[in-house]
Amino acid sequence: MNHKKDMKGWGYMMKVLEARDYKKVIPIIRTADINTMFAISVLEGKVDGTVFVDEEASPAAFYILHPYGMALLYGESSREDFYVKLAAHMLNLENARNEYEWLQVYPASLYSKIDAILGSHLIKKAPNEPYKKSFVPEEDKKVLEYQRINFAFNKEKYFAFKRDFMNKDCKIVATSEAIFNQLEGSVVPKFFWNSSSDFINNGIGYTILSEHDIPASTAFASFIIDNKLEIGIETCKENQGSGFASLVCAKLIDYCIVNGYEPVWSCNSGNLGSRKLAHRLGFEESKRIPYYRLSK
Repeated sequence: MNHKKDMKGWGYMMKVLEARDYKKVIPIIRTADINTMFAISVLEGKVDGTVFVDEEASPAAFYILHPYGMALLYGESSREDFYVKLAAHMLNLENARNEYEWLQVYPASLYSKIDAILGSHLIKKAPNEPYKKSFVPEEDKKVLEYQRINFAFNKEKYFAFKRDFMNKDCKIVATSEAIFNQLEGSVVPKFFWNSSSDFINNGIGYTILSEHDIPASTAFASFIIDNKLEIGIETCKENQGSGFASLVCAKLIDYCIVNGYEPVWSCNSGNLGSRKLAHRLGFEESKRIPYYRLSK
């Protein structure tokens, strides 16, 4: 495999993989029994991310970084110095990262390795502890371990939800390019697609419009990989608690059912609202894995 020169931040630790070699990594990542759709979207060139490897000759570890700030470390390196440098990256000792990063790792044997290399710099959060963007000073420069929850879709439970809930009248439209460019929030299509035209041509979304046709809640495909569609949802603050999120997600789930896609849901264990919404829509927890918030 050919690689670019080292880059700031990860450069002292890993080599940048050339985009032309991404396809070689896809079969490897697909063996993971966790949701890696964000990583596959980078490898398939659906979004502009970066892939690093631990060594040039025969890479064993791959670090796939999505532009939204999600990362996957796949594989174990035989080099002990790799883990020293991994700890330095996770703790941002080189000050190369100015935003938080969320990391999941595979296989499970890496969990104890990370516990060991971080030691007291790792804080494990309780399963139902809400995530907050502001932290007390002693936590801010440490790695926080939440959990990444993968859900499985239960169609029967979803249809039961629809029978009991889908009686509200609201204006739902396909998410247009104009709406794409209007949307603000932390989970909106612009963070998951290269452009509005890319989203319109290759993605799908639905938006509930409130008074004066202002977007109130949008459910959209954050990733589409093969026959799977992962759902992203954003509801503006003034409309939270209105039930709009359930309604617009149901519209997207119906699209999945009609078009042969499996709806996919994953979230941070600290996102209690997302977890509650997932259960309401018929999703059931299938797996939990450590999810590391890396300091900035």
